[in-house]
Amino acid sequence: MVRSKFFATRVGFPVTSLRAPFFFSIASLVSVLSAATASLSGCSSSTHVEPSSCSNALRDGDELGVDCGGACAVRCTESACSSNEACATGACVKGVCAQPTSKGCGEAGANAACTDGQACELGKDCKSGFCDAFVCATPAPASHTDGAANAGETDIDCGGSAKPVRLCRDGQKCFESADCVGTCTSALCGPIGPTDGKKNNAETAVDCGGPNAPKCASGKDCAGNSDCDEGYCSEATRTCTSPRYDDGVKNGSETDVDCGGSGMGSKKCAEAKDCLADSDCQAACTYASKCVDIPSCKPRFGGDTCGVAEPGDAQAAHESCCKTLPVSGYVDTRQPGKTVYLDKYEITAGRMRAFVDAVSEMNGGAPKIRDYMASHRPTAPYRWNPGWEATLPNALVGGSDSTFTVTNPTTNVLYPGQDEYLNPANRKTQSTWSVGAGTFTIDVDLVRTFTSAHFFPEYITGPGGPGGPIPDYAASHDLNCSNTAQSYGFSTYWFDAATLAAHTGDASLGKAFTKDELDQKALNCTPFGQFAAFCAWDGGQLMTTEVFDYVAGGAWPDQTATSPEPPRLVGGKSRNCNGNTLNTFSDGTQSCASVYYFPNDRGEAAHDGSSRIAPPGRVPADQVRINPADEPWMDLKGNLEEAVLRPDTARFDYRGYGVSWGSIIHHRLQQTTPRMKGGSFGARCMRFR
Repeated sequence: MVRSKFFATRVGFPVTSLRAPFFFSIASLVSVLSAATASLSGCSSSTHVEPSSCSNALRDGDELGVDCGGACAVRCTESACSSNEACATGACVKGVCAQPTSKGCGEAGANAACTDGQACELGKDCKSGFCDAFVCATPAPASHTDGAANAGETDIDCGGSAKPVRLCRDGQKCFESADCVGTCTSALCGPIGPTDGKKNNAETAVDCGGPNAPKCASGKDCAGNSDCDEGYCSEATRTCTSPRYDDGVKNGSETDVDCGGSGMGSKKCAEAKDCLADSDCQAACTYASKCVDIPSCKPRFGGDTCGVAEPGDAQAAHESCCKTLPVSGYVDTRQPGKTVYLDKYEITAGRMRAFVDAVSEMNGGAPKIRDYMASHRPTAPYRWNPGWEATLPNALVGGSDSTFTVTNPTTNVLYPGQDEYLNPANRKTQSTWSVGAGTFTIDVDLVRTFTSAHFFPEYITGPGGPGGPIPDYAASHDLNCSNTAQSYGFSTYWFDAATLAAHTGDASLGKAFTKDELDQKALNCTPFGQFAAFCAWDGGQLMTTEVFDYVAGGAWPDQTATSPEPPRLVGGKSRNCNGNTLNTFSDGTQSCASVYYFPNDRGEAAHDGSSRIAPPGRVPADQVRINPADEPWMDLKGNLEEAVLRPDTARFDYRGYGVSWGSIIHHRLQQTTPRMKGGSFGARCMRFR
């Protein structure tokens, strides 16, 4: 083609030899251009007639370079080609127009970009970005604001020679991506984005950081932690840096300084540190996104509502219901070298609900507490008897049958026979009480565990044998867990009406108070074995008789109401509202409202007496200390009597005065079992550290 030979001639590198020197003076360039014009006028016989703009020594129209590309037949350097004749340089190498190897500067040249006055082929050959009539030049100052695509620009006032100050936007013409804000594709600028190879669109580094791009890898520039894929932008270097769990900075996936998260080498956060999930903490993450070391205090109500006054009251002074205090001077022979701690407060209904919820979550919603304890049995020196597991629920309603055998004489102390109850050494002297031998099956589902179900079919009282006129009185007296007419039971574990109806068949029964109101209260109506399971899950064990008696300052009294009191519990028992009344008498209307009776606006109408049971710490006078300066345990005298573990074969007993103390004192020395429960009984845990 004549056009390619002409172009090669006028820039000084003939088609036949690309190794020819690439240099000429301005005068020779003008001479070449004049000859080229004359030669062009004699090409009328050519089979290809090009637009006049393809031979005017300017980059105009849709040309990519001076008189090449776009509508011009001749292709510019680096453009696709199929033959040597198609290229301005006369060389098509591997389908691309090759650079002239003899160039002394510019693209593919031996030196840097060409300066003004040096010969050029393309604008990018020149330091100025402007190749004017095959000579590098500086565009006029106003050329990049004149509204025209000229002076080496790739489009109107942008790209090319203008790109140091103005890049082209979407849809504008370009030669390379350096001309564009975004990318250059098929000679047009495309949209900006996180894959355009540029730092734009508020990115902090090329294609990363900022609000519109992926997070940056380590070593990339950043403005803040949110820009980095490992969550840490070093303030000193403003670069993304791999976090460490010993750098004193909250970074990476950490939820607090050097703890939480799931990164390599992550550490669990201690009490009161920030968290997002239980996995961030040594024990659990609360509703307020703070770590607690004892998992039962994860919820709000019953978790951090212990203390004086009700939530929302101006006088309220609340703290964690899991607070535990050292038993100064006491040594547990089972735990040598460890300090014994006793929980400051009685177990709340909300804390027990946290246990039930945790086990249910492990089992697809089923409260399989029996299965949980069978696979998480505490090991020595913690006290646990696998026989207790038969008393634990494995379903919400129904489906938790448990079979046990009672013999006379006793062969299994879990279910003692008549000989155990009639033996004065084992705390039963009245000959009128008896226990029937036999095999019994009872359902210990979750609803029956915390409500009025009788768990004691083997007990016999009065004439008539089993099923006589006063059955199971001895162990279930003062059960007081049913909210029925003339009952005014005071159980504090909340169930919704539908669940209770599924159990009782009576949709009218239900709690008068809300879950949040009851979850704050001390938990009662719970089998002693269930309390022991809770303490084991919560990181401790049920309080022992030895610890209670040590804190109380003396041995517990015998079965008579006039027996001497432990010195630190003096004044705790009262059957009326006179004097120092630290507990309530809960039968019907005889309660001592001056001690605690809240809320009471719905209870009487619904036969719900749980207003009489205080949330732990509400009665500030009920304090017990070993030393005068010690922080006190609360409600150790009154509110509820408390289930404890005896030293012999880990049987159960109870301590404290609590509600209805005067009514149940007659059974003070009665043998208890893991199925023992009642409205009068609560519990607290002890721990070893």
